[in-house]
Amino acid sequence: MTSNPTAWYQLRYRQGMAMNLRLPEDLAAGLRALAVDTGRSQQDLAREALAAFVRQRLDTRLSPWLREHGQPPPGPFLAIPPEDRIPVPGELDSVALVRQQRGAR
Repeated sequence: MTSNPTAWYQLRYRQGMAMNLRLPEDLAAGLRALAVDTGRSQQDLAREALAAFVRQRLDTRLSPWLREHGQPPPGPFLAIPPEDRIPVPGELDSVALVRQQRGAR
């Protein structure tokens, strides 16, 4: 341990910023459930979400309007069960299929 109390404090408490965060009960319950489902800590999940949010807001390639109003998707994309998938003929790619569905050739 160092003899300088200021140096000790800086080493102990300035390695990362600590904060208290009050969450609405529904958000806290979702975070707890996600932590259990993923086997990760609530703190780790919150840190990751906050980092993604800050990166998105600081991304200078996005327009100011989009940085302000852009929202992440409400959840992951859902997998389509095999029985509900539409088979695509071999000679069509996705662009050709969209054109065909729109009536353009």
